[in-house]
Amino acid sequence: MELTIRKGTAADTEQFLALLDTVRENMEHKEWFYLDPHDFVREKMKNGKMELWVAMDGHRMAAAFDILRPGLENYNYGYDLDFTQEQLLQVINMDSAAVLPEYRGLGLQRKLVAMAEEQLHREGAYILLCTVHPDNRFSLNNVLKQGYQIQKKLEKYGSVRYLLRKDLK
Repeated sequence: MELTIRKGTAADTEQFLALLDTVRENMEHKEWFYLDPHDFVREKMKNGKMELWVAMDGHRMAAAFDILRPGLENYNYGYDLDFTQEQLLQVINMDSAAVLPEYRGLGLQRKLVAMAEEQLHREGAYILLCTVHPDNRFSLNNVLKQGYQIQKKLEKYGSVRYLLRKDLK
């Protein structure tokens, strides 16, 4: 198995959506993994508000991670923390990480998030925010190990979530 990790492009959108659907379908606890509507993902990929990093096994997408640049849109997680407008403009929603079952245990989620953070760090200072279901220990442990800190427990996406934060300076 020779995996290539790279920045995704708009051409990867449909394969990304299929990966998200496959991962969620195979989850025992589907409420742990909220999926944005396909049209929302397509629109945000097309207009550059969503960026993607992928791990490819040949032409097959094995794993992916996306971020959203929400600006002042209502899906900015900073609103849940009563951020000022200045803070809201610094927020990056660290969105969805998905790894096909046969590729788990290779550290792909961590590697993809690290690549996204490296790019964001080069661009400037950001406030990185993400949500994780409290019972999703694998994802929660991953983000805690990467320096995110729990800010709040809240109702979001039809169940309870932790909202976590990491500052890039």
